[in-house]
Amino acid sequence: MMKEETFDYSKVPHNFGLCATDTCPYTDTCLRRIAYTYAPSNNIFLYVLNPKAIESTAGKCKYYCSNKKVRYAKGFIHTAEAISVGQSGTFRYRLIGLWGIRRYYQKRKGETLLSPTEQQQVIAIARNLGLQRAIARNLGLQRTEYFDAYVEEYDFT
Repeated sequence: MMKEETFDYSKVPHNFGLCATDTCPYTDTCLRRIAYTYAPSNNIFLYVLNPKAIESTAGKCKYYCSNKKVRYAKGFIHTAEAISVGQSGTFRYRLIGLWGIRRYYQKRKGETLLSPTEQQQVIAIARNLGLQRAIARNLGLQRTEYFDAYVEEYDFT
């Protein structure tokens, strides 16, 4: 028998719209509704979607957010260190151009998780610079091991 995971409301972003509608056919799998049901009573005001707007969607809610967890990467220090000195600046500055300097270092160190799209950006830049084979050869890595760790989390975007 599989242990049911409890929902951790503390991971819900402050500006994530919750859903109070209980008549929706997707209440069991909608992250907005699940988060609403776990909202602690000490949160006096909640950021909630307008129920009238939800009712007008007639079962095809454009605000539906799946409760399926996503695989996020945590850090890419080993990959960044494996890049040659001559290529490391280009690699770093291309990612800084996408994310900004602060977010680049947060993501590099694993302080901020990398979404699947951001993981693809890192791999694409490495591939574009011809670094994929060199990194894999130097570290003995597979493509899925370019990042320091992985975690399964809800996608609140």
